[in-house]
Amino acid sequence: MNIDSMQIESFLVVAKHLNFSKAAAELYLTQPVLSRRISKLEGELGVTLFDRTQRTLKLTPEGVILQTFFQEKKQEFQSILAKIDQTKQLVQRKIRIGICEGLDLSTYFQKINREWKKRNPKTELEFDSIPVDSLIEKFKQGFYDVILIFFTTIGCYQNSGIINKIKIQEFLEVHQCVLFSKNNPLFEKDPLSFTDFASQTLYCLKKDHVPQKILSHSDLLAKYGIQPKVQFLSSLDAITMALQMGEGFAISDNHERILNNKDIAFFNLPETLSISIVTKEHPPLFLSQFLSLCQQKELFQP
Repeated sequence: MNIDSMQIESFLVVAKHLNFSKAAAELYLTQPVLSRRISKLEGELGVTLFDRTQRTLKLTPEGVILQTFFQEKKQEFQSILAKIDQTKQLVQRKIRIGICEGLDLSTYFQKINREWKKRNPKTELEFDSIPVDSLIEKFKQGFYDVILIFFTTIGCYQNSGIINKIKIQEFLEVHQCVLFSKNNPLFEKDPLSFTDFASQTLYCLKKDHVPQKILSHSDLLAKYGIQPKVQFLSSLDAITMALQMGEGFAISDNHERILNNKDIAFFNLPETLSISIVTKEHPPLFLSQFLSLCQQKELFQP
């Protein structure tokens, strides 16, 4: 049996509303994604959770039993995690740091890592880079002690109730930038501005937790008064390949690893984004010391 907490959380929200549309809105999911999660959970459990034969959605008898069970176990699990956090300070010899896929923060953490080893030679820093949905899920499960993610992104998860009881601190302020291929007809244009791309396709990363009609770049597009055709792609690699074909552009930040591709050109915009460092609400002492180190901006100076 392969059941994850995101499926259980989705089931509990649908059971609360007895309406897939309202549940999808609360979870910041599209309705088809939510339906697939529930169907997969039903397949793993071997039961039908909802009676879909009537106009109104109802829990089946099995669904009622499992709703009570999951609610109780969720509270029990949170209590166990709290106890683990209390004892971690005594045994921790490794800080596990999860970084949102695409963020290239290696330059900064090289300096932080060196300084940390001087102060805490017995405690290692372990880094991982994974997609945002998996990052949040593993953080909730206690796999990561610290995660680094865009402030706007963690805000979406927090506002939707997917994650709570967290401590958020600013780590870096980075510029947004426009990415395009050196094969793009605009590559030789000088000077080049954002509005020059108005008639080209904007490639965006598809995210399961955000309906496709909601663009994370909508405020930026409105500010510059352009309405490009939008195409959603499943990964950064897919966006890179699409850009390399010629026309088209993407909006990123100037710490994305995609910028290391020799075939991709970019220019910075005046607008900035905040990268946040996130822990549980009451981090143990050793993590508080690590967070304090990350706030020492002089470490980031050349």
